[in-house]
Amino acid sequence: MSETAHVEEVSSEEPLGFVLSESTVIGIPIAFFSGEAEIATREEELVLIIDTHHNKAPLILGVLRYIRRLEPFLRRYQRVSVIDFPDAIDNVEKLPYTNGIVIPLAELKVNESGDEIVEINRNVTYVPFPGSKVYKIKQGSSLVNLLKRLLPDKAKPLVLGIHKYTPGLEIPLDPKYIPYHIGVFGATGMGKSRLVKVLIDEIVTKTDYAVIVFDHTGMDYTQFYPDSTLESLKVRLDPLTFSIWLVKKLRLSEYLVDYVDIAILEIFRDYHGSEWERVVKSINQTKDEEMMMALHSMLKDKITSTAGKLGAKDTTIYKLSILMDILVPPVELARVFVREYTAEQVLDMASQYKKLGKPLVIDLSLEDTLEAKRSVIASIIDAAWRRIMESRQKINLIVAVDEAQNYAWRAGRCEEGLTRIAREGRKWGFGLIIASQRLAGSVSTDIRANLNTVLFSKLSQTGDLNEIKQFADITGIEQSDLAQLVPREFYVAGLMNPLRKPIAIRVRKVE
Repeated sequence: MSETAHVEEVSSEEPLGFVLSESTVIGIPIAFFSGEAEIATREEELVLIIDTHHNKAPLILGVLRYIRRLEPFLRRYQRVSVIDFPDAIDNVEKLPYTNGIVIPLAELKVNESGDEIVEINRNVTYVPFPGSKVYKIKQGSSLVNLLKRLLPDKAKPLVLGIHKYTPGLEIPLDPKYIPYHIGVFGATGMGKSRLVKVLIDEIVTKTDYAVIVFDHTGMDYTQFYPDSTLESLKVRLDPLTFSIWLVKKLRLSEYLVDYVDIAILEIFRDYHGSEWERVVKSINQTKDEEMMMALHSMLKDKITSTAGKLGAKDTTIYKLSILMDILVPPVELARVFVREYTAEQVLDMASQYKKLGKPLVIDLSLEDTLEAKRSVIASIIDAAWRRIMESRQKINLIVAVDEAQNYAWRAGRCEEGLTRIAREGRKWGFGLIIASQRLAGSVSTDIRANLNTVLFSKLSQTGDLNEIKQFADITGIEQSDLAQLVPREFYVAGLMNPLRKPIAIRVRKVE
């Protein structure tokens, strides 16, 4: 396919309007011709501005926003006589007209004859003269290869869907900026999970990156990847997280917590080559209930003996023994304590599934506590950093966190791990995809500040749009623009967008 495009293939035959005075490289005011042009045109449509005053002037590719219906007599802040005579409104001669603003996206250079687009430049420096004609982009397939020229040579662009209004115009996203971190934000029902699903499919099939997806509910990703889903119950917990779980099960007061903490820490410290390791391996292999009961008895003895060594009263020791018998069933204990895979093995699984063109999905839904879910994520992130520090090489791994408000805000060690990826990960090919309904109070400032590509739709809170404006260029986007979006429609802004300024896409359908 040719890397050029004929102007007549791209633009409509008839202009929809013309440029007004006071144009800048940021915004170009236009007036619509009355009739079909102003009735049929919608915000977010792409347009082409052709400056007929100078033959060598570049064409301006832009997106239409701020459409306003106006009338010289019926002004918003001027009292008119028909207010007092309602029946007269139908007899008043009206002179309505429509204006809008075109946000420039790119300059398009044409050949000497002016009929073929040969170059594209996203840095718009030319300001069109008043009276220049404005045409709709009627077909986008001719522009796709021009947009690809804005990406690095030989890059395989990621394609999530097409422009909202332009048939055939796939928006090629730059894979170079995957490890610069991606944020996906939108209210419930707008299709965040489906967008992330399409995004990770593109990543694992077109790039060198493996992907680990943490599915908070176990409903959003596991159904798409049943063959590459791992229950988090098979991923080992760190000692303190297990201790927190056990303390909650035993309903202990803060004065008794140390007995459990110290007992668990000693078990993990001396684990390799111990009776604990032998029992755990046996349970993993046979699921024998007798071995589960033996594990329960060993843990009860360890906790009570530790309490005795630390000077606990006999009544306290006896209480701990009874609580273990009543509140911690052996089968449930085995489910939490006996887990097959280390975090390092999980990383190896992700690499193996990458070779098959699949992500590794960690189903977090069966964990009893949010703390356990956070611990699984934190442990895998820590293992990845250990691998990076040992090899001093890029890891080429993307971590996708769904329902991020549970993990990226006041989430202790888990939040610290995600923040470290956001701050330092790009150097090591360690990227982050954050998906959440909200920003403020859901994703920490340090993480938000390092999201260099943002995809957003209707938001749960009106203030979240202002939050996005603080770390992303979303020129020309207001709440009214978000209100026009339907499910599967998102704005894409940031470094992966070849045009840099936000444009609306319709994400391809996921069955």
